[in-house]
Amino acid sequence: MLASLNVWADVIAAGLVGAAVLFWIVQLVGNGVSGRFRQKFRFGQWPEHDEIIPIFPRLIHFLHVVNMIMLAVSGIYIRFPFYPGLKPLNQQIHYIAMWAVIVFMVIRIVYALIVDRKTFAFTRQDAKVMPQAMMYYMFVRKHYPHLSKYNGMQKLTYGYAFPVLLTFLAITGLSMFWPAQLLGWTGSIASSAAYARIIHFTLAALIITVTLIHICLSFVEDFPALMIFFGLRRQYWEEDYDEYYEEDEELDDRSDARPDDQLDDQLDNAAVAKVLAAEDPAPRKKSKK
Repeated sequence: MLASLNVWADVIAAGLVGAAVLFWIVQLVGNGVSGRFRQKFRFGQWPEHDEIIPIFPRLIHFLHVVNMIMLAVSGIYIRFPFYPGLKPLNQQIHYIAMWAVIVFMVIRIVYALIVDRKTFAFTRQDAKVMPQAMMYYMFVRKHYPHLSKYNGMQKLTYGYAFPVLLTFLAITGLSMFWPAQLLGWTGSIASSAAYARIIHFTLAALIITVTLIHICLSFVEDFPALMIFFGLRRQYWEEDYDEYYEEDEELDDRSDARPDDQLDDQLDNAAVAKVLAAEDPAPRKKSKK
């Protein structure tokens, strides 16, 4: 039973990762054929951002990604130890990365509940727009349906599904780390730990698949924001704002330098003079006989 489940877990994991690779191929080819790459990378028609991304979520996101990569690489090696001499080292790396991911996940969830709660709130309008977003990603629809900062699929995936998957991944991982304490109630610690390992590996493959799809969409849909999140580029719209602000200051200085107030006073005086002339016309000169 356990042997067949392990085989099925490997098959499912390979299928999930293969689906992510296929998604990358479809997106790269589709964006090239449809001309989206030309519009974005050549003409800079990227999504506009109306706010500065705070440094705290950027830092947490970066550290979370680094530890997720360490967790995935070390976990794959533990599952398929192609060089047995590195297994103890990979286990230590896997445990350290596991605790780091748990800590950063809790911090990010708390931050989302306090600061980004409205951002990830799923509404009926999001549900209505989801099919349009799916058609856009499938290259059936030309324009992306802009409703809010994240579309419905992003809210469900990153705001709800991803934290739940990471929570169960942490529970199954800790069950293997402390089998006697967490699996003693099952009556058979060895078999329960084996089942937990299978579930843990399958969930990890699913999370890796979702992460690969997330990276792909970040690359093809908003590459500048991807660079900003990893600190490889300043926020480009902030530079535009600074240039606009400087130009705005120059215009203000020019307007201060111009005698607009004096011109307005002259126009007002001329208008008053016309009114007074109409009410009290000047006396006519007597003609000489």
